[in-house]
Amino acid sequence: MIVMTSETPVEGIDYQAGLAQYQLERVYHRILTSYARSVPDLLNKLAAFVPEELQDYITTVHGLKGASYGVQANHIGDLARDLELAGKQGDLNFIREHNQHLLDETNTLLNRLRVYLDSET
Repeated sequence: MIVMTSETPVEGIDYQAGLAQYQLERVYHRILTSYARSVPDLLNKLAAFVPEELQDYITTVHGLKGASYGVQANHIGDLARDLELAGKQGDLNFIREHNQHLLDETNTLLNRLRVYLDSET
């Protein structure tokens, strides 16, 4: 479940922590915009997961983890972290069981983020 505080304009992003990290709201908005534009490519790669390309999966989910933590989308970062660890352990069953959840949660977050960013322009 995605958590939202009363001061967070986007459910699933700790907006106040992001502002504290980047200090200028316009910088944080640029980073959020970049996240919203780049993450769909990562999700497409994750959706196409095949066991023979496990290392590519690990690399891609690692990128999603880092990008998500970077914008304070910590829930998505945590889900990606768990899948990265499963990949490193060769736990294909865990990946098969949880990959779609990561995709769904991330797409939900991206939709919310796009609505917010569109309203700010």
